[in-house]
Amino acid sequence: MSTVPDKVTFAVVSDLQYAPIPPVKNRHFAKAGIKLREAISVINRLRPDFLINLGDTIDRSFENFKEIVPIFQKADMPVYHVLGNHDYGVEDVLKSQVSNALGIANYYHFSIKKWRFIVLDGNEVSTFANLPGSRNHCAAEKILQNMQENQSINAHFYNGGVSKHQLDWLDTVLKTATGNDESVVIFCHYPLFPPDKHNLLNATEVMKKIIKYPCAKVWFCGHNHQGNYGMHRDIHFINVRGMVEGEFDNAWSIVSLDNRCISMKGFGNEISAQLVLRKNN
Repeated sequence: MSTVPDKVTFAVVSDLQYAPIPPVKNRHFAKAGIKLREAISVINRLRPDFLINLGDTIDRSFENFKEIVPIFQKADMPVYHVLGNHDYGVEDVLKSQVSNALGIANYYHFSIKKWRFIVLDGNEVSTFANLPGSRNHCAAEKILQNMQENQSINAHFYNGGVSKHQLDWLDTVLKTATGNDESVVIFCHYPLFPPDKHNLLNATEVMKKIIKYPCAKVWFCGHNHQGNYGMHRDIHFINVRGMVEGEFDNAWSIVSLDNRCISMKGFGNEISAQLVLRKNN
C-alpha cells in the first residue's frame, strides 16, 4: 500500500452475474466464482485499500448470493458493493432482501484520507427492483413511457433511475465533501456519460447535479459489459468491463488515485489507462 499521503488504491470488479446455469452467448455465469477467486488471490497480494463490486453480483435466483458472497469475504481488505439490475432478478418476495444479502445499504458513502467515495443506487426507480403498483414501480413506468415516446436511446426496461430523495442526499454529501476539501469518486451500476443505451434513466438530471461540484472527479460504473469511457466538464466517466463475459477471460482492475491523476491497471480483458484529474477549484 502506498505511503503517499493522499494516495488511495482500490480494486474494481463488475457484472459477475453468478448463476449455476449454462452459458448464454458469451456470458458464462457459472464461471464467475472461479474468476472472482482468481482475481481476489492477486488483489490480496497487491493490498489495495478496498475492493469495490459495481453490481450484478448474481443472476436468476436469490440463492446464488450464498455461493458468491463468501468468495468476496476472502478478500483481505474492506469490500463494498453496488446494487445492479440483475441482482433483482429474484422472487418478488425477496427483492427487499437483496441489499441485506450483500450486507449494505442501498446507497451510502465512506471516506479514506482526503477522498470521499459515494455509492448510488440506480435501481431505486425501476420496474424490476420494485413490486408492481408500488410508487417507484409506477414512477419508472411513467418515465419509460415518456422516454420511449421521445425515442430516448436509454429507454429500456433494464435501466433504472435515482429518486429525488436520493438526489437530495447526493447533493448534501457533495456539499460536505466540498467543505472538507475532499475529492469525490462516485460508484453506480449504470453509466451516465457518454450517451448510450445502458445509461441511467435520469442521467441528465444526475449530471446537472454533479457538474456543479469541482470536487467530483470520477464516475465508475458497469452494466455495459463491453466497457466505455467519456469526459464531461473535466469529470471522467469510466465504464469497466463485465467479468461474466467469456469462458476463460477475466476482467478487473486496480485503480490508484492521487491529487493529480487516476491510474488504472487492467487485468485480463480490462484496459489500462492514466487520466489527469482537475483541481477542486
